[in-house]
Amino acid sequence: MDSVGVNVIETAALGRPFQLGMLYDCRKDALVPGITLWDKEQLQQSIRHHPQINTDLNITASDSIEEKYHLLNIDGNLKLNILSGLINVRGAAKYLSDTKKSFKQQRLTLHYHSTTKFEELTMNHLASGNIAHYEVFDNDTATHVVTAVLYGANACFVFDREVASDEDRNTVEGEVKAAFDKLKGISVGAQIDLSLNDKQKTAVQKMSCTFYGDFQLPSNPTSFEDALRVFADLPKLLGENRELAVPLKVWLYPLDKLHSHAAKLQKDISVGLIKNVESVFENLSTTEMKCSDLLKDTPSLAFAGFCDKIMHMKQNCHIYKLSFMKKLGSLLPKIHGDIEKETALIELLHDHEECPFRGRDLEKWMKGKEQESVIIKTLLRQLTDFGATVEENLDKILIDLEVENVISYNFTSFEWPDVLLSKQKAFLSPSTKGNNSEDAPDFKQKTGFTSDIKKNMKSNLKIFKKLIKSKTCKPAKFIVASKEIKNNPGSCIILYENGSGEATCFTPPLKPACPVTEQISGHSVVLKVSPACPATEELRLLYKMKEEKDWKSQSVLQSHDTEESNSVDKFLQQLCDSGAEVNNNLDTFLSDIKVKNLVCYTFSSLDLPDDLLSDQEHFLKPSIMRRNSEKKPYAVSQTWFTGSIREKMREHLEIFQKLMFLHGDVESVKFL
Repeated sequence: MDSVGVNVIETAALGRPFQLGMLYDCRKDALVPGITLWDKEQLQQSIRHHPQINTDLNITASDSIEEKYHLLNIDGNLKLNILSGLINVRGAAKYLSDTKKSFKQQRLTLHYHSTTKFEELTMNHLASGNIAHYEVFDNDTATHVVTAVLYGANACFVFDREVASDEDRNTVEGEVKAAFDKLKGISVGAQIDLSLNDKQKTAVQKMSCTFYGDFQLPSNPTSFEDALRVFADLPKLLGENRELAVPLKVWLYPLDKLHSHAAKLQKDISVGLIKNVESVFENLSTTEMKCSDLLKDTPSLAFAGFCDKIMHMKQNCHIYKLSFMKKLGSLLPKIHGDIEKETALIELLHDHEECPFRGRDLEKWMKGKEQESVIIKTLLRQLTDFGATVEENLDKILIDLEVENVISYNFTSFEWPDVLLSKQKAFLSPSTKGNNSEDAPDFKQKTGFTSDIKKNMKSNLKIFKKLIKSKTCKPAKFIVASKEIKNNPGSCIILYENGSGEATCFTPPLKPACPVTEQISGHSVVLKVSPACPATEELRLLYKMKEEKDWKSQSVLQSHDTEESNSVDKFLQQLCDSGAEVNNNLDTFLSDIKVKNLVCYTFSSLDLPDDLLSDQEHFLKPSIMRRNSEKKPYAVSQTWFTGSIREKMREHLEIFQKLMFLHGDVESVKFL
């Protein structure tokens, strides 16, 4: 909407049924039907006609808001009113609402613009003495009257080409360029060459066409070749005398120049603010498109947890965009009518920059998810190449009688809470929106996988590959799945043994360091052995005489006791730090009437019999010494402190600490 001359406004018709003498409210960008300043007969006698024959062609490969509105010659406040939903466009202008659904979609748009005639009211007719209905000026329903109309027609042919993930980028770009060159070669007024060479046929056969126009077509074109045939017939579709042309552009004269009591258009929005609003819509649409692409990609199709987050982001952006449009559509007429100042729009944009839908947060979140998708897709390709299958329904596998053991490469973080999505949900919820800005922390979520997580995922991939190729593993089914595990960010390997549904995180033992000689005496050597890693269930010492060929092995028994002692000590320290008391005498508390509930973290295996100690005791008894000497060699003592038991103890520790957090201040509850 542009000002022409002193106060006359020039604006696009956008498929709306403008006629000379119609009233218009520029505050709402809306026609005011049923009310006129002049009688119909008087109006018809004061119209001048001028032929204005002209045709233009434009082609663009861009789908940005700025480029689309520029193609239809729309800018300024009119653009803002369309974006806010104040104007319901028709005909060729519907092209403005057709946006790409995917960044994997190549698009070309051919715009046909034809003008036929120009009509205007004479200046004599605008004289105040010719006005028949003065009551219009007191109604405050309109600000302008239509004094000139340019007729013609617009048409937009939108060509889309879906690009598959396995297609060569250079090939696709070459095909689109061939189609672009064909469209670019079309000349206005010249005979259109409908023939296509082999390269062009290959290029356009995967292209679909959507038509938006001010023409009545027998049927809409759906292919590139259909579009060329329709394009060649467009001049004929205006009618033999171009009587089927529609209003393209109108000129609006301010009513306050005809009468001082008429309503006035008080304020236009500054260009800078219009650009800022346009940027809001562009960022939201871009995020929705990127989400659509990720939803079609392998990780989303394979894992519901990953898919759900992308889907929620897309839905949240759509809901917020509708809400922003509604606020904008309510605000603009008030600013135009000087009921509100332009600062109200500045505040709306400021609120947007403070909310969880601001552009930089959306861009950062999407960049992280795109990175995750690439990494997950790369891992999945390698895992399936190794022979693993992606399984979302784990129960189906575990209940299968033919499957005894299951080894799963497990993605652990898909179900973890997402900071930005949580803030968006709170912002969009009516019950929490009011205090969201005060209560919610700033968005500082790390997006994508950190370098440590990527390193861990790659390490697990190598281990998983070795397990698949191992000849010593029990028969097992190898799968890829997703299960939330808080202490293992990124991924871990999970074992389900003997058909059990109990998951055990597998951590391969590290190769122990070579023992250090501390003392040599006679026929004995005292060695110092480094503590084993947590995943080690048994540590054995290999030794031989230099001249011997075969190695002998002996279990390093002391490491068991040391490991058990150190680990129990660490658990005790954490329990004491939490506020629990160490006490073996429960009777003191059980007989205390003030204590109603007793919560006890109990080490249940410290008193279990020890095989080696039992054998030693029997060996040292004279009565059974002879009998023992005839027996087979004594079995090596095994530690009870296995990796799976350690994991269970950690889980119990977390539960115990949560109970202390909830009830630690209650005097009647004791924690031991």
